[in-house]
Amino acid sequence: MLRIENVVCDAKGLHAAGRAVTTAAAELLPVRVDFGHEGEQVSGVRVLVDLGGAGGAGGLVLVDGTPNSDGLPPGAWLVTGDQVLPLATPPRRATESPSDTAPDTTTDPARRDALGRPLPPRRHRTPDERRRKPRALVTSHGIVVPRAAAVRRKGVTTLDSPMVRGWSPPEPPPGANGISINLERRTFRLVGALTALPATPPYKTTIAGLLIVGAGPFTGTAMGAYVVPDGGTDPSMFVYAALTGDPLIGAPPFELNGVSAGFGWNSKVRVPAAEALASFPFLKALDDPGSIGHDEEATDPLDVLATLVGGGSLAWVQPSEGNVWIAAGFAFGIFELIKGRAMAIGQFGDDLAISLLGAGGAELPTKSAKKIARVEIGIEATIRPASGELSLGVGLTENTFVIDPDCKVRGGVGLKVWFGANPNAGDFAFILGRIPAGREVPARYPKGAEAALTWALGSTVTISGSAYAGLTPKSLMAGGALELVFQSGMLRAWLIAKVDAFLQWKPFYFDVGMSVRVGVSATVKIWFVRIRISIEVGVSVRVWGPPVGGEATVHLWFISFTIGFGKPRDNTPPPLDWGGFQGTLPAPQHMVRSTAGPGLIGEGPAPATRSGRKPWIVDNAGFRFTADTQVPVTKVYLGKTGTVDVAGGGPIDILPMGLRDRQSELRVWITFNGDDAYDLMRWGRKILRGPVPRARWGDSAAGGELIPDRVIGIDLASPPVDHGTDTGFIDEKGISFDQVSPAGIQPLDPAAAPVGPVPQRPSRSVVEAIVTGVNSDPVKARRSALLDAVETLGLLDRGPVDTDLAAYKSAAGTAFTADPMLIPA
Repeated sequence: MLRIENVVCDAKGLHAAGRAVTTAAAELLPVRVDFGHEGEQVSGVRVLVDLGGAGGAGGLVLVDGTPNSDGLPPGAWLVTGDQVLPLATPPRRATESPSDTAPDTTTDPARRDALGRPLPPRRHRTPDERRRKPRALVTSHGIVVPRAAAVRRKGVTTLDSPMVRGWSPPEPPPGANGISINLERRTFRLVGALTALPATPPYKTTIAGLLIVGAGPFTGTAMGAYVVPDGGTDPSMFVYAALTGDPLIGAPPFELNGVSAGFGWNSKVRVPAAEALASFPFLKALDDPGSIGHDEEATDPLDVLATLVGGGSLAWVQPSEGNVWIAAGFAFGIFELIKGRAMAIGQFGDDLAISLLGAGGAELPTKSAKKIARVEIGIEATIRPASGELSLGVGLTENTFVIDPDCKVRGGVGLKVWFGANPNAGDFAFILGRIPAGREVPARYPKGAEAALTWALGSTVTISGSAYAGLTPKSLMAGGALELVFQSGMLRAWLIAKVDAFLQWKPFYFDVGMSVRVGVSATVKIWFVRIRISIEVGVSVRVWGPPVGGEATVHLWFISFTIGFGKPRDNTPPPLDWGGFQGTLPAPQHMVRSTAGPGLIGEGPAPATRSGRKPWIVDNAGFRFTADTQVPVTKVYLGKTGTVDVAGGGPIDILPMGLRDRQSELRVWITFNGDDAYDLMRWGRKILRGPVPRARWGDSAAGGELIPDRVIGIDLASPPVDHGTDTGFIDEKGISFDQVSPAGIQPLDPAAAPVGPVPQRPSRSVVEAIVTGVNSDPVKARRSALLDAVETLGLLDRGPVDTDLAAYKSAAGTAFTADPMLIPA
């Protein structure tokens, strides 16, 4: 589209100038319109739009009528430097012909239409036509020059992307620069694609592929991707394959319907929640390849790949440097009643995570077309041993029903347990459904789908309900709602019942509420006026304590009133005593831990006491261990009677007890061969810091869930080994020798007289002289001068000879069994 504004005409020069608004640029662009003429009649129009202000794309030339001075025929042209690209050409008029000769009007008797009329002969493109340049297109993003059309050869299609000139290039379409396959035979089908997908920073290239092969009752599925990062890090890749059949092997009562395996390098898998397992591609490919494109022509493999790796943070497989994952699974059937899928995924890197996924379902009765129940369930379990976290989720899919297909049941349960070194060790949470507003729980607790039931009985009655429950180490909560609605024409009636309960035992507290509402409404038409009449009555009761109190509310359609009884609600729980607070802490064996590190060889026999731990057997070359606690530490002492604080932590608060600025001590000692007075002050040490729960150790509940950077332990490393000055143990082979026959030929004459200076052992220690002088500056200077002289004579290439002898100096004290003898100079 081209619209010219603020036109200034020059009647004498037969041209007009102004500013143009185009679909290719947001700003106004300079434009000039020239008119060609023959006498007093306009014979042609030439429009020049200057695109230089929009990225230097050049000029847009529109020609209508006779050719202009540029030599361009009628049409639309993009002029960029010395290149002219056709944008569009006007349709030929009926009187025009593509050449000087008349159009070919012959027919081919062998080609006829449905009415038997002869058709023109089949036209074959000439080599020049096949090599012609493609036309360009002006878009809101720029000048797009399409490349040659996709090449299709017997079911194989080569995909390509357009070249872009001018303004900011549009996003390349999914599937550009790739190949897609769709081969169909009577007993065989091959569907797939290998293509480049749009890459999101910090990744510059994403290549993904999907291949599905069907042969009779068997189907194979393979998918993978290769992602190249923008920086210098290693690329990311993964591959996943599945083989399915109906069945693959086996016979009732157990059939194996599919197997799968996968591997990823520098990538990670987003593990779905239990309710979302039905949409997880790895499980879908395991026993239902049709869901990802095998049996449905409308499903594009490119869409599957985009969902698999191109969804950003929602992609199922995402690049993650340093992480590796493996997966394996199978699909099965039991007694033709239960069909399911199971998979294990192990992910290794910064953390170790092992996930078990399962999805299955059953219908009753199995042989009848009318079903009374269908259950589809998903199970997800993940354990992270290093992080100390175990999670389990179970969810029903939207296809689940009981009694009647219109009686839908949905929801899920979740369980999380924290253990080991996790700051929340000893905590757990079991959640059914979705906890309602007002019952706040920590963000780390499971968040399940709403547990609900919906049942439409005909067109007049609807029953719906929901439920929730939560169990933690210190509280229990549960509740639900039931709603019965009758709707017939202008008459509506309803019954709503709700219950909500909360019980806390550390400290003890309860809060229980119930309500019932019954109502009816009718719409009455009087003349042209509709009047709605509604009546509702109800009652709600809530009881709490201690101190025990409550309130009852009566609801009428014209008034509501509340009656209170007992003590008023106290939202501030009473402070705990020490015994009550101890009950909120993890078990004693989890409160303080000592963990052996490098240098542990094994364990000795168990001590006589029941509670005693097996002693460590450690390497005398070096050993380290850690001691940490679930309580923030104020002071750390080394030794059973040590008095020097090596930590310097700040005071702690105990929120449940209402205490401030308290002290806590961690004392670490070693019992070595029965002696517990071993000195640890010579050991290397590192103070361990980490987060602690604010609900236990904060001065108030306000703020984040965790208090960061509190002292929680110490890491100790044994001092360097002192090897001493003796030679150590020498075995028999080290001093053995071979007897030489006296009659043999000796290399030296034992009767020969000595020649030259006689070696002597001076009074002072030669070893001490070596240690103090071999690497001293004066000796090194004289040694370098000597080597320079020898090297000048061409007798020696100094190479590594002239080097630092610090290591030789350190080893000299234990390298000799006695002082060497010296030869006088």
